[in-house]
Amino acid sequence: MESTFEPGCSDNLSMPLVLAADDEPFILQYIAHVLQSANYRVITVNTVDEAWRIFRRRQPEIELVLTDVVMPGSVDGMDLAERIHQLDPSLPVLFITGALSESDPRTALMVEKQQVLRKPFFPKQLVDFVGAQIQRQSSSGLAR
Repeated sequence: MESTFEPGCSDNLSMPLVLAADDEPFILQYIAHVLQSANYRVITVNTVDEAWRIFRRRQPEIELVLTDVVMPGSVDGMDLAERIHQLDPSLPVLFITGALSESDPRTALMVEKQQVLRKPFFPKQLVDFVGAQIQRQSSSGLAR
């Protein structure tokens, strides 16, 4: 089920919109609270299928996708990123995980590109992780 957490601010449409996907409701609440406090708008979903539906509906608005690597079902967070990048190659997709497979070559690439944050993480780590990627997008001229 989709949940939208947006700060109560009249100017909130100018704040970056983050789509967050994780199968753990507590993690989603934590992410939404932390990012909302840092002036992000957040849509939370708990399946890859929901994330894909929301992405396709709100693609122009979404500035960053944050997904757990390991998700229930046949499609995981890395597969979601591949789907998203087929439609929008410039959209940043970042990963959070408590289980990082060292043997998966995709994992090594995520670590090398600084696209993964290991659970558990502190609020400042999450805000810095998301903020750095959005800043990179802005400074590279690829702002959405």
